[in-house]
Amino acid sequence: MKIFIRKKKLRTRNKLALVICMHGLLGFHSVYATTYFVSTSGNDMNNGTSLSTPVKTINKGLSKAQTSGDIVYVMTGIYNETVDIVQSGITLSAYPNNSPIVDGGGSLPSQDWGTLISVDGNYNTLSGFEVKNSNINGSYQGGYGVQIAGHHNVISNMNTHHTWGNGILINGDYNTVQDSKVWQTSRLNAANPGSGGWGSGLTAARNERPEALIHGISSFAVIRRNIVYNNWGEGLSCYEADHCTIEDNIVYDNWALNIYLSDATYSLVQRNLVYISSSPAIFFPITEGITLADEIPSAPRSAYNTIINNFIYNADLNAFKWTLVAGSGLNNVLIAYNTIVGGNLSTGDGQAPARVHINSQLRNNIVTGSNSSVPENNGLTFSNNNWAVTPKLAASITDVNADPQIAKTGATTPGALTSAYFKTSLTSPTIASAIYISSVLDDFFQCPRGSTPDIGGQQHNPSCQP
Repeated sequence: MKIFIRKKKLRTRNKLALVICMHGLLGFHSVYATTYFVSTSGNDMNNGTSLSTPVKTINKGLSKAQTSGDIVYVMTGIYNETVDIVQSGITLSAYPNNSPIVDGGGSLPSQDWGTLISVDGNYNTLSGFEVKNSNINGSYQGGYGVQIAGHHNVISNMNTHHTWGNGILINGDYNTVQDSKVWQTSRLNAANPGSGGWGSGLTAARNERPEALIHGISSFAVIRRNIVYNNWGEGLSCYEADHCTIEDNIVYDNWALNIYLSDATYSLVQRNLVYISSSPAIFFPITEGITLADEIPSAPRSAYNTIINNFIYNADLNAFKWTLVAGSGLNNVLIAYNTIVGGNLSTGDGQAPARVHINSQLRNNIVTGSNSSVPENNGLTFSNNNWAVTPKLAASITDVNADPQIAKTGATTPGALTSAYFKTSLTSPTIASAIYISSVLDDFFQCPRGSTPDIGGQQHNPSCQP
């Protein structure tokens, strides 16, 4: 939008009106925003407003950034401090082409459940930091890399690793974490696996702030294009969450399981590449790729979730194979167009507590594992799936029981598996064999499916060649 201003001297009242107008047009960014600079060679007595007069610590830079729209740029260096963004509408970022590190060393954070970088304000941007060694010696309980408790914050291009507790924890509403790496977190389990609970590398969970949209629930989190691996707990999760989006992530070789959706409603898991590699760095007690379950009786029961267009290798898609809450199950859930190579799809194990499935669909999936489990199908509709071994109660006359002709090209070692591995050949029997689903118009590669869709995560579309 262009803003035209007459070239004449404005009275004070008109100046104020202009500022208010600009504030409304530009959102939370003030026309008086200032950029500050931080460098390990700086001095906290400096004004910090130029590259030649930087302050020395991130906290000092943040103390100066009090106006919405202010930017704090941080130069390459190691910063041994805990940081808390309590303001709203500011940016804390690596200076272009710089690589700052927030390092807890052997002593930070120096309290239980502490965090190296906290985002308690709203509408902030955090980007470009390596965050490591949070309570790495286990001197205290917890020890997070990054925690986002405010709302409408965007966190990107972070490299978070070696934390005693969670790597990145989203507690507030409408927060986004994207384009980041999270690895070797929840290390309280590393010495004695299972002794320290089931923390996550990257998770959205439990908003208990007074302003929460739903008390105790983290709402509208977006977790996209992250790489999450080698964490000593769950990899990536939305837990006690509502309207959570998990998309376009690469998640592999996490100790407990890879992607977890629990006690969650109206959430979307799509276009993720999930696998257990051929040579994982850590031991796995469970071979779960994507898992849906419920754990807390007092939280809303999982319902209205969508699991589509995911590629899974050497791991299972477990949709309430287990649960800790009797009477929970797949409630208005859609599981469709997933390609599972060397893994299974399960909707229960036949053991207590009993599952109750309601109005849920499992359609158009490729499943090459030989041990899928569907102990009962009340409330479940199966159709147009391609099974290697079809569970009796999941069989449909529209199934395709033939080799899907998956490419299986490229390495399956840690970090090497790509989406090309899951492509089907031009002669695959899965082509044009799916049932049309109006709510799923694209495939894993975001190519249009059209009116004659293919089974699995890939759509053969001559006008869209990924």
